[in-house]
Amino acid sequence: MAGDRGIDWDGLGTFALTILAGTAAAGLPFLVAAAWVLRVGLSAGRSADGDLLVVFGKRLVDHHPDPDYQARLTSAARLAGGRPGHRILILGGRTAGARLTEAEAGECLLRALPGGASLSIDLEQASGDTLTNLRNLRELLAGDDPRPLTLITNRYHLARVSQMAHSLGLAHERCAAETVAAALRPAVLPRWPLEAFYVTWFTTGKLWASLTRNRRMLARVT
Repeated sequence: MAGDRGIDWDGLGTFALTILAGTAAAGLPFLVAAAWVLRVGLSAGRSADGDLLVVFGKRLVDHHPDPDYQARLTSAARLAGGRPGHRILILGGRTAGARLTEAEAGECLLRALPGGASLSIDLEQASGDTLTNLRNLRELLAGDDPRPLTLITNRYHLARVSQMAHSLGLAHERCAAETVAAALRPAVLPRWPLEAFYVTWFTTGKLWASLTRNRRMLARVT
């Protein structure tokens, strides 16, 4: 439903419903979501208890990870370097026009870091948005249970990642890729309200699917 790249008919319908509900409630759902996105993002730590470090990919810029994606990757490398038992799983398929998948580009960056050659890295290269990232992650972990998973992404993205992981039944901990100061730099500020909208959209879509007993939609988010 609420993905980062592309939208189907279910998504269009729930998008419109989200706008209508938000307007009817004088924007209150968006304000609540924004407060939650900020609280989760700004309070997140940068350590990891789990053995599996899950790094979310991001659309490449000129075939390379952008600064936000680089922060996710270097955080994983820092954590893995401090604890040899850590494994890194990078999520992300090929974006339009890119020579590499997001996961491949991420691995290239990690391997080029000091000590990168010795890192234990696996790739998931079929997903194209956050929800599919997590659904494919769940499939990859079938029969394996390295819990809690450590989900590494930028602070503005953590609330949505956690929301979706919880809906899919994935036990996890949140790990912020960057410092609070870096997360609040002017270039990143527009991402916070956008993520609040995505969170509201996902909540609305899941609620609508439950109320209408739409098994197809429910199967995607649970």
